[in-house]
Amino acid sequence: MSKRDKYIDKLTAKLKEWDAELDKLEAEANQTKDEAEADVKKQIKELKKKRTEAENKLDSIKDASDDAWEDLKDGVDQSWEALSSAFDKAKSRFNQKK
Repeated sequence: MSKRDKYIDKLTAKLKEWDAELDKLEAEANQTKDEAEADVKKQIKELKKKRTEAENKLDSIKDASDDAWEDLKDGVDQSWEALSSAFDKAKSRFNQKK
């Protein structure tokens, strides 16, 4: 398996993990108070947007040539870190509101 394939597999697995976390956050948001629910749903909507952006960047790596994908990797890594941080913050905020 190539370095690029391993990288793609790693990111794809992380997307699946984030999807599961989003589902969990949504289920928990539906059980919270109205004000907190609205805030959490807003955060979830923003996370979904960022998740879609990350998936689009992953697709750009999948579509890139063997030489070009390395050039795209830094941008994808930055997006991934930003999304990971956003997930952590959202989970932390939600847990505080419980």
